[in-house]
Amino acid sequence: DIIIPEYCPVLGIKLEMNKGRPQDNSPSVDKLIPEKGYVKGNIAIISNKANTLKSNGTIEEHEKLLNWMKKTCNPILNW
Repeated sequence: DIIIPEYCPVLGIKLEMNKGRPQDNSPSVDKLIPEKGYVKGNIAIISNKANTLKSNGTIEEHEKLLNWMKKTCNPILNW
């Protein structure tokens, strides 16, 4: 029932099956609502990098992080 997309729907990078440890572009099973577990309708296949970035943060926490990065990193990195 699981279909692995060609590209990560989050980051747009090409997904590739890798041998050994997962790489940034390895497909990864993500629980959309962690409390529901790995059940049909509650998973998405995204890159290992996107899944790592998403990890256990809430939407609100990610928004706060993004806002902080825009405010703090933009002037320094000239984004």
